[in-house]
Amino acid sequence: MDEAVIRQRVEAAGQAHVFERWDDLDAAQREALLGQLAALDFDALARRIELIQAKSEPPPPPEPLDPSEPDPAQRAEWAKLGEEALAAGRVAVIVVAGGQGTRLGWSGPKGTYPVGPVSDKSLFQLFAEQLRALGQRAGREIPLYVMTSRLNRDQTADFFAEHGDFGLAAGQVRYLVQGDLPNVDLAGKLVFSAPGELATSPNGHGGTVLALHEGGALAAMREAGQDLLFYWQVDNPLCQIADPVFIGGHLALGAQASTKVVEKTDPGEKVGLLGVRDGKVTVLEYSEITPEQAAERNDAGQLRFRAGNIAVHLFDREFLASLVEGDFALPYHLARKKVAILGADGQPTQPEAPNVIKFETFIFDLLPLAATHLTLQVAREEEFEPLKNAEGPYSPATVKGALDARARRWLEQAGHAPPGGVTCEVSPLVALGPADLSELSSLPEPGDRGLHVELP
Repeated sequence: MDEAVIRQRVEAAGQAHVFERWDDLDAAQREALLGQLAALDFDALARRIELIQAKSEPPPPPEPLDPSEPDPAQRAEWAKLGEEALAAGRVAVIVVAGGQGTRLGWSGPKGTYPVGPVSDKSLFQLFAEQLRALGQRAGREIPLYVMTSRLNRDQTADFFAEHGDFGLAAGQVRYLVQGDLPNVDLAGKLVFSAPGELATSPNGHGGTVLALHEGGALAAMREAGQDLLFYWQVDNPLCQIADPVFIGGHLALGAQASTKVVEKTDPGEKVGLLGVRDGKVTVLEYSEITPEQAAERNDAGQLRFRAGNIAVHLFDREFLASLVEGDFALPYHLARKKVAILGADGQPTQPEAPNVIKFETFIFDLLPLAATHLTLQVAREEEFEPLKNAEGPYSPATVKGALDARARRWLEQAGHAPPGGVTCEVSPLVALGPADLSELSSLPEPGDRGLHVELP
């Protein structure tokens, strides 16, 4: 597409201001800008811009959802189904890892952050070791898709390569890159992050579906006979990847999508909730229910709205494929942010108030599209403690504390009570649960940093 055609499209879209400082750009900057503009879907951009001033109708009132809590017999039945699916090679997994560790004061991708309370293993290493252990039990490799952003794709792949893919087999780790969307100012005009470079942001975890399609993952899964995709986000080291009970429950129900939740016990906790709206399972933002609704309790004393979303899902591959092969579009969510951009004079600005709108899509907006859905409640202390903040809640201190507490609990349940006051960690290669520790003959001697149960 030549410059004249691009200019015509840009002007027709009401974005002609992007050429105002054209004469200040060198040849490389001009070429880069034309490339960005040529790739833009201006019709889609116009639809997003319309959302800025749109007045949406209030949604139908939400209703609470009672999650599944299987009894021991049903758990055993589901676990058997899940183990059979893993052994048959029906499962692939994807971790969404596009975020950087900036809020943690960490310069690399968040997945490279060390969280092992004794070992300092990174998030990526803990996940990779889980997959190795699962693969050994299933008797086959489980493909790992890592969805990165454009900015951290190479950093992520280099980190895995530097560590020998943490013992995973050659070709077992595959990388996808989520798409970017251009940012606009509060009036809907495209903005620049640098001379000749439009400001963009990743399109949110909802971009996973398109990344799977465009990156060839859905086709590769079909060819390999993998019809189930386990999804989680990189910040949760307690995630139990491809949990057989979860997989088996999904299969027993014939679900197209499934979600793990933890019980919300504090009405004031700011967490997304699974609920029902217009007869469809959906995720409700905590602001979508009133304080009165948030405090309502059932006869058992539980909160009626209690199914806290932890961003762990299981999807049927054909369900995802049917979406991208049809007229598929997730709704856009708008976020007003303070972003350093170039001003009209071409100089960087340091805004004191939100000046830019970012557009994102969310993976949970897939849930209402599923004909059948399983909501499985799990124990928060076993499966959810995300790493989000440098200090306070959901920080390195709380994450390491949760891993330590879980390891100590597993050891105690297996009859191996560790000494008091010692930080504990159990390698996923040794155990994925307390039952795996029952045959442990004795505990190793604690080191300087604590007790780490790992392979010799």
